[in-house]
Amino acid sequence: MNANLVVHSPEFRAAFLRSCIADAYISLMVRINGEAVYIEDGERIELTPDRVAMNILYHIEAPWINEFGQEEGHRLACDVLERMLSPGYMAENIRLSAFGVSELREVYRDIVFGAPDGEVPPGFSITTAGVGEVLL
Repeated sequence: MNANLVVHSPEFRAAFLRSCIADAYISLMVRINGEAVYIEDGERIELTPDRVAMNILYHIEAPWINEFGQEEGHRLACDVLERMLSPGYMAENIRLSAFGVSELREVYRDIVFGAPDGEVPPGFSITTAGVGEVLL
């Protein structure tokens, strides 16, 4: 019973979507640039699944959570994350929607011009499941 609660939790949903989006974005950048990098105005930003996921958390999810609170903000952020994936994203080949490509392009343009890259948002922490040990 407890395992079902964890699997269907909003946190799991967000982490799953974040992971799918990060993988799809990296695949797109590899197709475009021949390697896992974002390139803009001569700047190159290396992309790794963890780093892209942290940028999604920092730049896309955190503003919703900060503005609307943990429960409602998290729900709204997950709705945005779902829109970032193409319909039927549970398919074998996960792709970003046009909205998702646009959102991540905006995030990485901001990073090129000095926004935080790969950081945990202020006031957030990463903890282990169960024991709650703070990792970051």
